[in-house]
Amino acid sequence: MPIYVKQCESDEEFAKVSLFFLTNKFGLHPSISTIDAVTLLYLYITQGYLIYSSDDSNQVIGVCAYYHGTPEQEYKDKHVAFMDMALSDKAHQGTRLFVKGLIYLVDHIAEHHPEVEDLQLAALTENTYTCRLYAKFAEVSHTRDGYVGQETVFCVKIHQIQGFLRKYR
Repeated sequence: MPIYVKQCESDEEFAKVSLFFLTNKFGLHPSISTIDAVTLLYLYITQGYLIYSSDDSNQVIGVCAYYHGTPEQEYKDKHVAFMDMALSDKAHQGTRLFVKGLIYLVDHIAEHHPEVEDLQLAALTENTYTCRLYAKFAEVSHTRDGYVGQETVFCVKIHQIQGFLRKYR
């Protein structure tokens, strides 16, 4: 099954991604409320960028969000792209979707934000699967209080992650 990845740009895309996000919000954390999810969506739409994956029938199967800069620095640190959310439906979770989405994300950041040197990825510290996954290509930078709990932030240079991903193209 082909997987298509792109940035949300139209109202229709934002609507489809928002519905997917609200339907699958417990994939982020079991305690996330609908109000929390709507607040996060608002922040991603107004201050960040939403990237989504879809299948052959144009159904959303995954979404991630990043900021150009970090919220802690009020987005002034333009040498950083900060991704703190990645979510996919249970039926499509796996390496293929993750790698395809990561390749698109890194290429998109490099093309649209050439000043970005570092990619930071946040994962709930309690989510050992995601932390182990990110540790395969990025170093632990620090921890922070995230929206639903303690997060471990991983950091990798854009040129390093591009080199790492070449073997998956």
